[in-house]
Amino acid sequence: MNNLKELIPKDKHDSDAVERLNEVDFMKTDISPIIDELFEWIQNINWPVAQELCKVIPKFKTDYLLPQIRKILNSNDDCWQYSCIRYLVPELSKDMLELIKDDLLRIINNPTNNESLCEIDQDAKEIFDRLY
Repeated sequence: MNNLKELIPKDKHDSDAVERLNEVDFMKTDISPIIDELFEWIQNINWPVAQELCKVIPKFKTDYLLPQIRKILNSNDDCWQYSCIRYLVPELSKDMLELIKDDLLRIINNPTNNESLCEIDQDAKEIFDRLY
């Protein structure tokens, strides 16, 4: 892919960009220059491209995903956390889930008020219980 920017949705209905992203070689394509922008599109799971991206993003290398996922899980943005926990994290490989185990445990055992109110801690517990 010559122009990585073509892989970033232009608006909340840009499923063509998601399709282009889905067609790249997941193990060879360096998406690090656009990873922040891709993850921004899952901040609001109600945007049509958000749920589509949650199915495509986990196919890329752990090196690109792990810092971004950990940043979201430890942020104060409960909507973003909810989108990530509810829609992205269940799509992750077991190996990747193992790498965010401590973040899930933090949410389960020491949730913020918003994480409790939004039931993010419960979603994290469901994921953890399926894994262990």
